[in-house]
Amino acid sequence: MTDAPTSATTFSAGDVVRLKSGGPKMTVLKLEDDTALACKWFDRNGKVHTDSFPPAMVEHFIKQW
Repeated sequence: MTDAPTSATTFSAGDVVRLKSGGPKMTVLKLEDDTALACKWFDRNGKVHTDSFPPAMVEHFIKQW
């Protein structure tokens, strides 16, 4: 199985994403051109964090029931 390149246009502000390597759920704040997604999340202590990630590093979070 090969990973198809992921474009920032696949994501929208308000989407819930997670790093492909794992970690907390993050909310996409905005698209920074086609090279980065600005995201916000809370750590386990409730501290808020923001950072930008290349679209290829994240995937949409799908809640498992």
